[in-house]
Amino acid sequence: MKKGWVLLWLACFCTSLHARDCFDCAPFYWGISGSFGGTIYQNSYANDGKSALGRLAFEAQYAVNDNIHLGLESGLQNGVRMRLAIPKPLLDILAGEPIHATIKPSIDLLATLKLTPFESSFFGYAKGGIAFRQLQVDRNEVNDVSETTPELQVGIGYGFSDNSYLFVGYQHLFGHDINYQVDSLTERGHLDHIPGQDSLLIGVSILF
Repeated sequence: MKKGWVLLWLACFCTSLHARDCFDCAPFYWGISGSFGGTIYQNSYANDGKSALGRLAFEAQYAVNDNIHLGLESGLQNGVRMRLAIPKPLLDILAGEPIHATIKPSIDLLATLKLTPFESSFFGYAKGGIAFRQLQVDRNEVNDVSETTPELQVGIGYGFSDNSYLFVGYQHLFGHDINYQVDSLTERGHLDHIPGQDSLLIGVSILF
């Protein structure tokens, strides 16, 4: 029995080595990427919306040909705690204190397109899809918000080996004005949306 497991492991190991040697032969492959950078949230008070950003993503790609790769990607990135930019007259209705909100880590699902012109090591990419986002307010009299918003990423990259590359990109999470309103009778506030977000990222991807 143990001998069988050893033989199976050796077979898998040898297959893996062969797959790596023939990486360019396989039209379908998996990948993982990590990136970091800076982001700016809309509807934030002062500089509260400026924050560091980290992102981890898993992807599946299909090589249509040497120049065009299509795929799917799912990623997770951190959120931020910030004060919301709300006019003072509205704040005064609810004791005049700033409203702190936590935008929780978001998860997205994106379709990807990678273009490599003229057999170059450089390439361009575009990603589009949806992100699931949550905003939590630290005051009971103001509602929390959960919504799905469109997301777009564009950038360029450089492949420094057959199965790894560096990339620099811009990310936009679409959002609307928070539209903060207060019911003076019930003394409760209401938010309609989660602020939009713009980010610059630099990272590395490894393909398997």
